[in-house]
Amino acid sequence: MVPTGNAHNTIGEYAIMKHLITLCLLVFLSLSAFSQGNFGTSLHGTRAGKQYWYGQANGGFEGLTNVPITQLGCVECHSSKNADGLPYPTPYTPGCVDCHPSNSNFNPDSINVAQCYSCHGRQETEALKLGYQDVHRSRGMKCWDCHTPNDMHGTGTVYSSMLQPGAMEPDCQDCHATLPATHSNYDPPSHNNKLHCSACHSRTVLSCYNCHLESQIVGRKRAKQPIHGFVMLANRTKDDKIYPMSFQSLTYQGIAYVAFGPFTSHTITDSGRVCTECHVNFGGTNAAITQYNTTGKINFATWNSSDSTLSWLRGIIPMPMDYGRALKMDFITYTGNPSDTVLPSKKWVSIGKDTWDGHQMFFATPLTKVQMKKLGFDTTLTTDVKVGTAEVPTEFVLGQNYPNPFNPATTIEFSLPKATTVTLKVFNLIGQEVRTLILDQRMDAGVHKVSFTMDNLSSGIYLYTLRSPQFTATRKMLLMQ
Repeated sequence: MVPTGNAHNTIGEYAIMKHLITLCLLVFLSLSAFSQGNFGTSLHGTRAGKQYWYGQANGGFEGLTNVPITQLGCVECHSSKNADGLPYPTPYTPGCVDCHPSNSNFNPDSINVAQCYSCHGRQETEALKLGYQDVHRSRGMKCWDCHTPNDMHGTGTVYSSMLQPGAMEPDCQDCHATLPATHSNYDPPSHNNKLHCSACHSRTVLSCYNCHLESQIVGRKRAKQPIHGFVMLANRTKDDKIYPMSFQSLTYQGIAYVAFGPFTSHTITDSGRVCTECHVNFGGTNAAITQYNTTGKINFATWNSSDSTLSWLRGIIPMPMDYGRALKMDFITYTGNPSDTVLPSKKWVSIGKDTWDGHQMFFATPLTKVQMKKLGFDTTLTTDVKVGTAEVPTEFVLGQNYPNPFNPATTIEFSLPKATTVTLKVFNLIGQEVRTLILDQRMDAGVHKVSFTMDNLSSGIYLYTLRSPQFTATRKMLLMQ
């Protein structure tokens, strides 16, 4: 029997459809393979961010503690179960099942935001533990509605941190390219397009205050508490715009450390801030600026020993140019057994410091003196301790040596608010003097630098102590031969 023309058409359509399905499947498999090929370079695959911040190569806390990150159990960040609901194997290697259930064909509808929260704990705290609203979440948007496949699966370029330019693709203007005409009332031309949307529309940033490293070493992720209700502002390196910033503070055996960096808040509001929340020179009230103008300091976080509670400033905290001198926060430590179950506790005490022994600020810079003045800071009080100025410092300060770690040369800076006699010596960890840099020398008020070498000495941690009749301070530094 000879097939009819309609039969020929049906067979032809079926053949074409079969080829199309095969082609689509091949394209899908190719894209999946391409994505898998790049996954090893993604931050999800490398987990490089933690090492970048903590490692001694970048002046991280490891340089002061000498505790490698592999001992902290936080390199392989994951929850107790994978996307299939099964416990992670040991040893663990990052892979697709971290986010995608097996046999889901990578359908976005199969992803659970809880899997994202299992590593991105601050976002979970914002949304679920503190209950902050976000206009995107309120509209039913999920993490992957903003974050591109390149963000999650990699592009072939290896990044050290998600804050590094190029590592994360989305930004507000991707969707909000056109703004209402009234927007200029709140973001006037005088801002010169230097104010990022989130500086006004982020309700809060977040920090888990004071990580107790002794607990982390034994597998307990312990901080005093999450703190919120504030937004630090700095210049983001990525686009040179004013951007929210947060921090992570840490202590270990009496050593205090803090790391600052841009923070992308997921607490976005429809209506932004008004000018007077930042500009005291426009008649506004800002506790941080008021403190600075009154005392030359910003007491950001204060430990209350009488009831074992922490208080901190709320609202906008502009990061002044001399934050290394001006910004104060009480550092605390846990007095219980580091292996204790992590629960809200009052077993915390001050370590007696409101300044850090070491710190980082990456991918951001503090406000300039010009920017500070525009907000109403009294910049006659501003002292650039880091680079030195002709202005007289307001207090004794022993700075962290730089570079640190070093080999074999480094520089120590210190500030004297008055002329005095100074001795500066270097010791090893058993208290033996290895260098005398300054001995009973009369020095003028100001910022002083001492550069020296530590050759012919073995690698390790050394202490340097500055003494005067009015002041004594000691810091650690790391020599790497």
